[in-house]
Amino acid sequence: MKNKFLYWIFAITALVACESDDLQDSINAVNAPQDVDLTFNITQDNSGLVTITPTGKGATKYQIFYGDGSDESVEILQGESTQRVYPEGTYPVTVRAFSVNDKLTEVTKNLVVSFRAPENLQITLEEDPNATFGVIVSATADFATMFEVDFGEDPTAAPQPLAVEGTVSYQYATVGTYTVTVTAFSGGSATSSATATVEITDPLLLPIDFESPTLEYAFGDFEGAASAKVDNPDTNGNSSATVAQTLKTVGAATFAGTVISLDSPIDFSTFQKLRLKVRSPLANAVVRIKLENATDPGIFAEVDAVTTQVDTWETLLYDFSGADLTQDYSKIIIFFDFGNPGNGDTFFYDDIETTNQQAELLALPLTFESPVIEYNFTEFGGAPTVVVDNPQPTGLNITPKVGRTIKVSGSEPFAGAFIDLEKDIDFDNFNQISINVLSPIPNSVVNLKVENLDDPNFNREVSATTSANAGEWEQLTFDFSGIDTSVGYRRVVIFFDFLTPGVGDTYYFDNIRETDGTNPIELPLTFEDPSISYGFDNFGGGTTTVVANPFVTGINTSATVAQSTKAASAEVFAGSLISTSDPINFGSFTKVKMKTFSPRAGIVIKLKFENATNPNLSVEVDVTNTVANQWEELTYDFSSLDLSQDYSKVVVFFDFGNGGTGSDVNYYFDEIILSN
Repeated sequence: MKNKFLYWIFAITALVACESDDLQDSINAVNAPQDVDLTFNITQDNSGLVTITPTGKGATKYQIFYGDGSDESVEILQGESTQRVYPEGTYPVTVRAFSVNDKLTEVTKNLVVSFRAPENLQITLEEDPNATFGVIVSATADFATMFEVDFGEDPTAAPQPLAVEGTVSYQYATVGTYTVTVTAFSGGSATSSATATVEITDPLLLPIDFESPTLEYAFGDFEGAASAKVDNPDTNGNSSATVAQTLKTVGAATFAGTVISLDSPIDFSTFQKLRLKVRSPLANAVVRIKLENATDPGIFAEVDAVTTQVDTWETLLYDFSGADLTQDYSKIIIFFDFGNPGNGDTFFYDDIETTNQQAELLALPLTFESPVIEYNFTEFGGAPTVVVDNPQPTGLNITPKVGRTIKVSGSEPFAGAFIDLEKDIDFDNFNQISINVLSPIPNSVVNLKVENLDDPNFNREVSATTSANAGEWEQLTFDFSGIDTSVGYRRVVIFFDFLTPGVGDTYYFDNIRETDGTNPIELPLTFEDPSISYGFDNFGGGTTTVVANPFVTGINTSATVAQSTKAASAEVFAGSLISTSDPINFGSFTKVKMKTFSPRAGIVIKLKFENATNPNLSVEVDVTNTVANQWEELTYDFSSLDLSQDYSKVVVFFDFGNGGTGSDVNYYFDEIILSN
């Protein structure tokens, strides 16, 4: 029985061995993979991503060589894929297909990666607000990786690169119509191009200064006027290189004139006045400005102004606030010497612009600061007098312009100069006149005389003596109490070192004004007059007092300044205000300067002007300081704001917008002065 069992074991073993040999023979007999191929699926987004799928009969696994110059390969099983990112180009991708018995078949197939050209290319053109004749270009396109821009002006210029979601700017040399070409690039060689037309114009709009080399200043002359753009014949009082000229020919009609047509209606939304610089051969000549609608001459407004000078530049103001400014006016018509026939006179004009400037008369106070008033002194006896820059803007007088008299060597003891005003001195309400004087010699007699223009027998003269402190600005006061107020006085005569022959000394004077004996609080605010009580109203945790200048350095060596303390717990709007005796006379001024001293840079220092009774009538400007622990002069530009209202409160805020810092902080300010 045992032997029989062993027999069966041997039989089974022999049978298994026989079958194993047969299986191995079968495996060995398997052929190498056949019909081996590669399928490439290229993603259509210009990313270069390719999915590679091998196939083949009898293959169990594959080895893929990417053919992109690298030695990298990957092994995958039947039915699997691999991915690779390729640049645009042709690549010999190789696959080795292995059978179950590791027999292989190798196939190489070219992969062609070709990117799509950018699609939906869109160009955006915008005017560059910071450049004359400037344009800003941006572009979008599907599948674009970058752009290039040809601006169409210089055929030899290389295109400028433009990033996706970026912009590129260009400034044309002159007006014209240009074709802007944008080329969009994909990741490869495929590109797309598009064009857009840009028209570069130089529109004729206000202000008009006749300086543009590209504008065609077309003058529509009528009834005997002949106009042209010409070189400025007189740069004294007007530094422009070119101006407009109108010849009113002999026999021209009384209403002869010229039309300037604007490309857009005048914008009266902010300012309702026009101003015009004029150089006329005639005084007392009417210069009319008429505004017309572009298509309906029945829609118009006109205002007259009168010249006061001969062959001298002056500024004329035209107030259109009473006109119907809801209408569109795009024609400016100018009539010179309106109402009189032509006599062959030539008029020049320049700088037509809107303004909030107030009409100014030559009247007291005489500050010599107005850019539109001609301060013409008539000298006698050897005392030439003109307006000059302030040689010593310190102490009581920091204004830029002053009067100067030179009492030349050998001049008469009574040598002096006079100026004729356009408005009577107000002796009904004031009995004194004060003058700031800078004398080279101490204890010198200064004589002031006022006269009636029609009858010089109506006059009064008063003397005052300079102090012992020669070479410093001081205020002299002349008492005209008891003067005959039944007549008007417009001539002001000033004599320096009166009744002493001239030896060539130079005297300066400024701020000739009426007074009742008290010194008003007015701009400029210098805090130097010991007779004035500079009272501040404080709010929000701010406190301001007048103190000795703790930092007599740099641009501010004055003796006294205002100290503004912002308390530790102050509000964000903490500040102080001081009221002036009368409304601030902005006249032709549109800016204000103020010297400040701060322990920190980069803070907002706000300057505000308010009406005395209505706080809703106010104007304010913010300026950020740039230095710490030194005096700095800040300029506040109010030119875009309404300065025609009465403002008599000066409000100063330091570090506006931020509350107290946890400890008291001292700031300083000084010399608040009108400027241009």
